[in-house]
Amino acid sequence: MSKIAILADTHSNLPALTAVLSDVRDSGAEHIVFLGDIVGYGASPAECVDLVRGCGGRSVMGNHDVEIRKVRRNGCTFHDPNWQRSTYLAGLAHSAKCLDAAQAEWLAGLPYVMKIPGAVLAHASLHEPEAFDAILDTRTAEPTLAVLRRKNIKIGFFGHTHATGIFTDDSDALEWLDETRLRIPPGLACAITIGAVGQPRHETDRRAAWLLWEPSESIVEFRKIDYDRNQAMQDIVDAGLPLESGLQLLTNEEAAALLRLRRQE
Repeated sequence: MSKIAILADTHSNLPALTAVLSDVRDSGAEHIVFLGDIVGYGASPAECVDLVRGCGGRSVMGNHDVEIRKVRRNGCTFHDPNWQRSTYLAGLAHSAKCLDAAQAEWLAGLPYVMKIPGAVLAHASLHEPEAFDAILDTRTAEPTLAVLRRKNIKIGFFGHTHATGIFTDDSDALEWLDETRLRIPPGLACAITIGAVGQPRHETDRRAAWLLWEPSESIVEFRKIDYDRNQAMQDIVDAGLPLESGLQLLTNEEAAALLRLRRQE
């Protein structure tokens, strides 16, 4: 059975998406699916939507994606007088303004849940997929694990948290093949958050993250690749988006060093 590349939270970051798609091609994956939040935060929403659609367009709905139609109806502005300083609101407004009608309608039609061989996908969680409740720890993973236990398909992949995580009833049953690859035994309910392409939130590692799924062997491989994060940040600044949206692409140490340099100029 073919390997499947799973990508989440692209967030309009074209340099990151381009780098990850190159890595996907090198990985031997024959199919690709997306876990939503294609837009938001970054500078290039239209280009990212086109790339996702060019890869087959198989994606679930993310919370940023679902807001686009409403934001376009409201003229790409918000009642909050400080909305342009908000990474979330400014990113939504920029995305809604950049997308054409066909791109926006495509986003609006994405499903909340999708099945692939050996697994089920949603942006955030399964128990109420339209609520986008994040899986952050064992407590917040439990409602989704309860759904998976009742299903024939016991494995779920999720985004939304921008971090990797593995939540299961028996972590000792997982078979780690090396530092990045693990096999999930049959019948074990397992919810996995895969990290983010466009806005990773790991404190010391902001490389673009994605996951390679081999359903025939139930093998998961966590993959990361670096890209020109400085270019992605400059794109954000040039688009008139908040500086904080760009700084989120850097580690805390990198961001602090950049801010010190800017103050000296």
